[in-house]
Amino acid sequence: MRRTRGSLYFTAGYLYFGGAGFLLAPQAMLMIFLAEGIYSMVTLRLLGAVMLGMAMLVSAIIEQATASLYRQVWLATIPMVAALGYVYYDSLDRMWALLLTLVAAGSFSTWLCLHLDGRTAERKEP
Repeated sequence: MRRTRGSLYFTAGYLYFGGAGFLLAPQAMLMIFLAEGIYSMVTLRLLGAVMLGMAMLVSAIIEQATASLYRQVWLATIPMVAALGYVYYDSLDRMWALLLTLVAAGSFSTWLCLHLDGRTAERKEP
């Protein structure tokens, strides 16, 4: 599960960056993500707090090397990708397209690593 654990660093990274950014400097994050819409700072700060909480959970899973939860982390990204896809479709704001791309890339890399690590484990079993 070495590869899968490594792929979760990407997930934790964007969650920490986005979480801290949206919590502490939401206006700057809107500029970084090329936002075109008008968003409530309160809502963006709440988004940041939720992202930081998720980052802490993912970091704890990485730190503890809890392989049994790696699949659950990947499964948790599926509704996030779907929701971000819908929000982008509904708003056509570039910010949501960028966030969708980041989360989908992390989800895909975690899925790929889970798949490759699973195949490696199957070959090692007698």
